[in-house]
Amino acid sequence: MKKILSILAVSFLMMGMVACDVIDEQDYIKNNGGTTPPEQPGEPVEPGETGDFTTSKCVLLEDYTGVRCNNCPAAGEIALNIQKQYGHSVVVLGVHSGFLSAPIGGYPNFKTTEGDAWYSFFGFDSNPIGTINRKSDGGVYAFPSTDWADAVASALQEESAVGMASNVEYDEATRNLKVDVTSKALVELPDTYSLTVCVMEDSIVGKQLLPTGDDENFVHRHVFRKTLNGTWGEELNTTALAPEDQIKKSYSVTLDEAYNAEQCYIIAYVANTDTKEVLQVIEKKIK
Repeated sequence: MKKILSILAVSFLMMGMVACDVIDEQDYIKNNGGTTPPEQPGEPVEPGETGDFTTSKCVLLEDYTGVRCNNCPAAGEIALNIQKQYGHSVVVLGVHSGFLSAPIGGYPNFKTTEGDAWYSFFGFDSNPIGTINRKSDGGVYAFPSTDWADAVASALQEESAVGMASNVEYDEATRNLKVDVTSKALVELPDTYSLTVCVMEDSIVGKQLLPTGDDENFVHRHVFRKTLNGTWGEELNTTALAPEDQIKKSYSVTLDEAYNAEQCYIIAYVANTDTKEVLQVIEKKIK
């Protein structure tokens, strides 16, 4: 059953904004100190869907973080609280990149080729830092964590231009993962767009530097693991898309043995190929 995390969130979702129907909160929000779910969740909210398509506006919050960054856990908590506030309308991806993500001194290695490429492209040079739908302001993509809440609230008020649907199949015996993602234009889309499909693993226990020192049993949230279709995804179109135009993409991979399938999610998003701005994002649990 789809639930939002508090009665407060029902009234806060801007009088009619509805949450994306993608995951079960009780599977997703883990007990990590102050991140325990409310004991009395609010009433179910009808998803913004047409058929199987998520059509309500959803926002991708990328938290560029590092295991040796003592300020990063506080930023991660901000990201989690934003997600708790808006329920399934906000998807968080924790990308470990930058100098402070280097796995030295016994810290875990969450670095990725894709994450490093994004960090460089967006012009980042410190952690924590984030993007909100990868939207730039005069070429600047960076949002400090103190600005994430306002930026997310603003992004959620925008018109949804793309609907998305996904199907995920996972074979425990072979660890074969099959993912189908269908994207549908809700308005005329004159540019070229790409689809990126990611694996995210949640709640990984490992060493993290805190302001008070090392925490050997820190719970790392929303950890980006890899993409299934390249750093910048796969191009969806070469000509303009009309409303109701649909494009389906399918992928089949073997899930890495190092990943805990019970805690893994597929995150898929459609972005403008040139500007990198994310138009829509969806998320689904692998198991």
